[in-house]
Amino acid sequence: MRITPFLLAAALLTLEAAADSTECLHCNKHFLPQPLKLIPGRKYARDRRADILHVKLDVTPDFAKRTVSGTTTLRFKPIALPLEKLELDAVDLKIASITAEGATVAEHQVAEDKLIITFAKAIAPDVEAAVTITHSAQPEHGLYFRTPEMGYKKGDTQVWSQGEAEEHRCWFPSYDYPNERFTSEVICHVPKGMQVISNGTLQSEKPEGENLVAFHWLQDKPHVNYLIAMAAGYFHKLEDKAGSLPLAMLVPPSHAEQAANAFADTRKIIEFYQKEIGVPFAWDKYYQVYCLDFIAGGMENTSCTFEAADMLFNSDTEQLRSLHELDAHETAHQWFGDLVTCRDWSHLWLNEGFASYYTVLYEGEKLGADAMKHALWKEAQQVFQANDTRPIVWKDYGDPMQQFDSRAYPKGAWVLHMLRSQLGADLYRKCIKTYLERNRSSIVRTEDLQDVIEEVSGLSFDQFFDQWLFHGGVPELKIEYAWDAASKQARISVRQTQKLSEQVRLFRLPLPVGFAIAGQKELLKFTADVKKEAEDFYFHLPAQPELVRIDPDYTVLAKVSFTPPGPMLDKQLQSDLIGRLLAISTLDGKHIDQLGKALREDGFYAVRAEAAKALAKIAEPEARAALIAGSNNQPDARVRRTIVQSLASMNTTESQDTLWKMAQKEKNPDILASIIESWGARPGDAAVSAELRKQLGGTSYNSLLQVAAIKALRAQDDEGAVLDVLARLSSLNDLRGRDAGAAFDALAFLARRPTNAQRNAVREFLTAKLTDPRNDWRLASTKALGTLRDPRALAVLEPMLRSSNDRIDPVREAAAKSAQDIRADLESPADLKKLWDRVQQLQKQSEDQQRELETLKKKSQAAAPEKKAGK
Repeated sequence: MRITPFLLAAALLTLEAAADSTECLHCNKHFLPQPLKLIPGRKYARDRRADILHVKLDVTPDFAKRTVSGTTTLRFKPIALPLEKLELDAVDLKIASITAEGATVAEHQVAEDKLIITFAKAIAPDVEAAVTITHSAQPEHGLYFRTPEMGYKKGDTQVWSQGEAEEHRCWFPSYDYPNERFTSEVICHVPKGMQVISNGTLQSEKPEGENLVAFHWLQDKPHVNYLIAMAAGYFHKLEDKAGSLPLAMLVPPSHAEQAANAFADTRKIIEFYQKEIGVPFAWDKYYQVYCLDFIAGGMENTSCTFEAADMLFNSDTEQLRSLHELDAHETAHQWFGDLVTCRDWSHLWLNEGFASYYTVLYEGEKLGADAMKHALWKEAQQVFQANDTRPIVWKDYGDPMQQFDSRAYPKGAWVLHMLRSQLGADLYRKCIKTYLERNRSSIVRTEDLQDVIEEVSGLSFDQFFDQWLFHGGVPELKIEYAWDAASKQARISVRQTQKLSEQVRLFRLPLPVGFAIAGQKELLKFTADVKKEAEDFYFHLPAQPELVRIDPDYTVLAKVSFTPPGPMLDKQLQSDLIGRLLAISTLDGKHIDQLGKALREDGFYAVRAEAAKALAKIAEPEARAALIAGSNNQPDARVRRTIVQSLASMNTTESQDTLWKMAQKEKNPDILASIIESWGARPGDAAVSAELRKQLGGTSYNSLLQVAAIKALRAQDDEGAVLDVLARLSSLNDLRGRDAGAAFDALAFLARRPTNAQRNAVREFLTAKLTDPRNDWRLASTKALGTLRDPRALAVLEPMLRSSNDRIDPVREAAAKSAQDIRADLESPADLKKLWDRVQQLQKQSEDQQRELETLKKKSQAAAPEKKAGK
């Protein structure tokens, strides 16, 4: 075969599936933990040999060394059979000792990802026992330090946990799977002046000697392992109450001014949910802790959600930023995911789909019916764009984190919306209340929800659950309309066009159809029972309709292809919100006047924003003029930012001049950052160049404007800016991870030419970051070295590849890709053949080493002879 750079990259990046997206935009969980290891085959819920009753952690974090040590005590009792061995999940833990109560430990074994405790005598069923394990770790996952040595402000020192999906095993031994619930307590010893937040209620706060204080938290209500939480550090705290329920918001001291913006909706959300769900808040408090460089948008630990400090914002961002959606999503989890929890990861939608849908419901409560419909519209667009044909309930994932995608979040939310639409709001509420009360403090499967809905409603939902949850895809409907004046009948022809497969079948669904008749205020509504690949539906009407609306109340998740004929399109532009959004999406260059009017006059911001996008797509002079005219007097920042992005995509003299004028008066930093980035299309413009240097040297919250200036300089390929960018990055030691990635890549790109005098300095800067304690900075610098294309970087990149560890390591994979990119620029075909042979040799060596490790593992876990039942 022909050896290509792509194939070399594929050889070095041995786990292609690791690139699968685990991003979910719904609640900004865009930093979700990446898979640690992909395991082939279908996944099923674990056996439970023992019932874990209580877990007690007593730990001391060492902030200087970024280590944690202490003890974990687990109380348990065998369920049905005598228990000879207790297997716990444990990764990279140092086990110092193990003691037991109610049993005697014969020996213990530390395997690759297990701690196996063997008892001298099997523990009989229902006999309570306990083990106490003394352990220590320098965890790469599960527990994360943020210290001054890592570039964080001294007063912001933190350590915090993140257990979902199965990461707590990296800092304490546990049964780390969601089909087991227990009570828990956390005792944490920290330097005086720090606070510790954990689940449940604070039992004590006691000084220990001159330097330490011990916080003791108890969660006396059972929950699953990944919901154990611990955060320690210095915090600015705000407090409130929802009735008698204590509420608190804790942020790093450097973000104190932003705390109130994040806390504005919490009490209202809880009060709304208690009324809407009909089940009181189950936990003793509700705290929110904002963590520096948190690896998810938010995490719903029982009674104390952890969230990303990156998402805090100033009020000058106007409508562009709000945390009420994140707040609503994570708070909903206190019912859905915490009070009841999916029994295994194939049923994750029972956690995330519910949280996503109740966020949509709160959007309606807070901002009105149109806001709720627009939230559903955005959810639907995520589903359509993902184009994922796997079922929501899917057992073939390689790692649990691969379940955290559009199927669990927006598609799961839409499943619930369709249920609510078919049942009616009141009956739906009764079903969900019954579901929660019946399964309270328990684990659930999708079938448990179906059973309740069918019992309470008396209706069969077999087909609904089968097609929406146990099969994949969405219906794609091509619809045509015709009017028969003689019979006064409207004909709607519906054809299902989705590609059919074992996973994607024909759907059966109730498809609402509405007709606007002259002189009648309300639509005449009908429902078509769609179930065939192609079928016609006829509707008797008093007169020819002025407008035909498919699914006017927005109750079905379907890709609908339908263009209203003739004047109906103009009528639809004056109809409901979803109708207007759909109409905008069908308008072309013949409808510039209508789009311009929508941009200037429509009452809902999202319609104006979509009109701006449509005008930019048309890109004719008249469309540009309409877009520029519509840029004036836009009070909603979301529309102004869309206009900026639309003008930037046109890249004409008129659009550039308009953006320059907007920059002179724009006060919103997010919009100003978008304008600054657009200047990347204006190389050689002296005024722009001067302004970019000015912004580069300035300051802004989270260095937003400085990063925008760096991106613009990269787009200009301004090689002369390397020294300025390098100097600025040398002083920006607290960049957020994603910003570091963009900035380092820009610096490397600008210095990539061998003739650049600063190339050596850039390579040295990036090489120094390879040992940065922050994983995202190491990843950013590793990728940037590939962009730099300096062959001298191979000396530091190649040693990073020499690892037989089969866990997914994004830094190692980035090093492989960067090394491949550098060599692809250098080597002749013969050299590439040698490189290919060397890659294969290294791969074989790694496979041999892995087989040896597997053999040793199997030998160490050799099965004992089976005993007869009752012996």
